[in-house]
Amino acid sequence: MQPYQEEYIANLKEITLLSAHLEYAACSFADYQETIERDRQQIERRISRNMELLRDGLFPLIDGLFAATPEEITELEEFAGTLLRGKDELDGGLFCQIYEALLSRARQDKDRSRIIRCLYWLGIGRHNMSTKMVGLDYADSKSYMSRMRLCFAEAAAYLKYYDEIDDTDTRGYILRSRANIALGQYESASAKIRVARETLQILQDEDYQTMEPELPWDRFIYMTHQQIASSISYSRDNDMTPQDVAAIMESVHIVHQGRILEALDRGETPSMRSAFACRAIEYYCGLMNLTELLGRMEALMDFADGTDFSADGMYMAISLPAFYCNYLREYPEQLPGRETYLEALYRKVVAYTRAFPADKANEQLFYFLRQLSSTYIETPHSISYGEFQLLLLTHFAPDVYVHSKVVGKTAAALCGIIMEENSSFFDDIDEIHAIKEPAQKRRAVLDLAENCGLFHDVGKINFIRLFTRTARQWFEEEYEITKLHTVVGNARLAANASTRGYAAAALGHHSWYDGSHGYPESYRRLECPYRQMVDVIGLFDWIDNSVCQFWLYGQPKKTFDEAISEAISLEGRRFSPLLTAMLRDTAVCETVRRAYEAARRDANRQLYEMNTGEKAKNDTI
Repeated sequence: MQPYQEEYIANLKEITLLSAHLEYAACSFADYQETIERDRQQIERRISRNMELLRDGLFPLIDGLFAATPEEITELEEFAGTLLRGKDELDGGLFCQIYEALLSRARQDKDRSRIIRCLYWLGIGRHNMSTKMVGLDYADSKSYMSRMRLCFAEAAAYLKYYDEIDDTDTRGYILRSRANIALGQYESASAKIRVARETLQILQDEDYQTMEPELPWDRFIYMTHQQIASSISYSRDNDMTPQDVAAIMESVHIVHQGRILEALDRGETPSMRSAFACRAIEYYCGLMNLTELLGRMEALMDFADGTDFSADGMYMAISLPAFYCNYLREYPEQLPGRETYLEALYRKVVAYTRAFPADKANEQLFYFLRQLSSTYIETPHSISYGEFQLLLLTHFAPDVYVHSKVVGKTAAALCGIIMEENSSFFDDIDEIHAIKEPAQKRRAVLDLAENCGLFHDVGKINFIRLFTRTARQWFEEEYEITKLHTVVGNARLAANASTRGYAAAALGHHSWYDGSHGYPESYRRLECPYRQMVDVIGLFDWIDNSVCQFWLYGQPKKTFDEAISEAISLEGRRFSPLLTAMLRDTAVCETVRRAYEAARRDANRQLYEMNTGEKAKNDTI
């Protein structure tokens, strides 16, 4: 690789370490504060340097790629391979950009083998992006799934030239691409199964195998069976044919029953994942009813070991409860009588997450928790959904948590001033309008503002790497994907009683006041009774992003005062003139500034105390 490429990768790794906050446990809160600030400055410097490296080294090469030498192309492929290697992701977005450029060069050269390879790896890069969409409705993720599958489908289409290609690797890429068409979400289990069954027919064709005996055919076939077996995670639908049912049963037997028998032969306890898969397929294929399946799941979850932090232990402790909740969501008539069990289950999930060793890789744990986040069901005495979201934010997205606390506390400060001047300002909100006692009404508005701020960005949890580990400005496709955090946040908050009042802020905080820009289209300001509060949250979300995450949006760094001035300049367009008019008042700005600075200290103090178990003394601030 070129020196600039090696430096870029080294910066990515260092930014990951600096963002993880791993070395603060033994220091005082004052030192913690200083370390946080020092690390933030280092991160900003490394991000700035990475942008220089891309601007001066990579982008000129990509712009002139049609004239690049074979050696330069090989180096570029090696660089991309370091950015995304299996589940080890350093920069998936840049990986995709590089392979889009390499694909264009391959097309110009009419190099069929390289076209196929580039299509395969571009599909892998887009699949990496699609894995961040766990819990999204298919309608919201469909276009991204389609982009991924188009890459694999085009590469797989070269199957008709299979006998003309004498290169083993290229033939392998064609077949892997054919198998990968079944990756990701489909509208129904049947659609996914149909694609995978067609792939199996190709992989089991003796003519193809005879032409290329060196390829790992058994592995190709086994992985395709895995994709069919994974279809049991879909809701049971009405369009499954007898052939679909037979295909699932065969694949589950091959993938899971085989594992169970092998474990028993070795005298080991079978994988609980395989045990659930076998029970689930019996339900999906009509061999047991849902009540029996839920009972079997409860028996498996009762068997979970709260001290087992292996992949199977995480699956049992977190992922299986997510499936359990999903069944109860789809069939709410099954919930009565299970509330107490569900409440105990949530307590076990929280205890397991908090006990998870800090020195162990927790990406898989975070993935399983995101699954549960999308299927969570509140009961009268359960841990509230808001509390569960705070667990995710503080453990896996501390930077988002700090940002959210800052937005909420600063929004509450401005709302306090608003209420002094106009106590009916938020009366479009029914629960606020119903409160007649002034002090109680004020407290309700301030609580609403603080919580709307605290939860407005929970949708970022799905895309956390893009928000906290991206060491450069977003590419256009990444920016489009991150817009989904508003849709995800709204859907999850709206589905639970304890957070329903904060859903509008999650949906609309990137919308413009005049409707000319912003997202998503589903937020319509004038139809939203929470619009005044959404305006406040959107204002301070924008201000803090301008000060602390400016690079993602391609903006120059701003001080707090500069952000306030620019917000005022956007009066009536991006921001409500009722709010920006208040920011013209020096005394109001000073109150807001104090709240802004205090909120960041308070959020950092809470994280410090959570991570160290020590109480931070006020005199150390």
